[in-house]
Amino acid sequence: MVRTRDEAARRRVLDAARELVYEFGPRAVTVNDIALAANVGRQTIYRWWPSKSAVIMDALIEMTDPAPAELPDVTYDAIRLQMRRVAKMFASRNGELIRELVADSQGDPALAKEFRTRFFAHRRARGAATLKRGVTTGELRADLNVENALDLLYGPLWLRLLIGHRPVNQAIADDILDLVWPGLSGAGPHLGRANGAQTSRPKTPKASRRMQTP
Repeated sequence: MVRTRDEAARRRVLDAARELVYEFGPRAVTVNDIALAANVGRQTIYRWWPSKSAVIMDALIEMTDPAPAELPDVTYDAIRLQMRRVAKMFASRNGELIRELVADSQGDPALAKEFRTRFFAHRRARGAATLKRGVTTGELRADLNVENALDLLYGPLWLRLLIGHRPVNQAIADDILDLVWPGLSGAGPHLGRANGAQTSRPKTPKASRRMQTP
């Protein structure tokens, strides 16, 4: 029964943190606020989390990190699906929360570290794994710089989320991938210059165009 009560209290803390951050923003919310809303003591929160930032990050991860589904075998389709999932998340209320956390983290080193290590890093690792698999199968160029490729693919989505100058949606994710794909697949203009000849850009795989929106 103790474990059941503890889990129920933990659940209330995460729910309270989510609702409070939605309403007031992460910086305005305190551990006392969360404890009061969850009907628990501060010591209960610190039993599971070292800081307020850790509580908020767990609440965010829980809301935005469903169990990863199996990816398509074709690398282009796998990248496209992952990018569409990110775009869909950014376009939701959770995207607003992510934007608020990033903004607040600029003045809060602890929150910035939590965001990078607990929210951002493992999502980036998933994208890196897909790119590395594409290199192994020969669908992507052998000398691909995976870290730079991830920045090219996902950087525009983050820019739209954080700056808000243009909308972020799944169609934009498709457009970005189509622009970047020639460089990823190894048929970009750099090869033509290196060989002293022009190299045509590869076409987007037709099968990918027929993928259903997740």
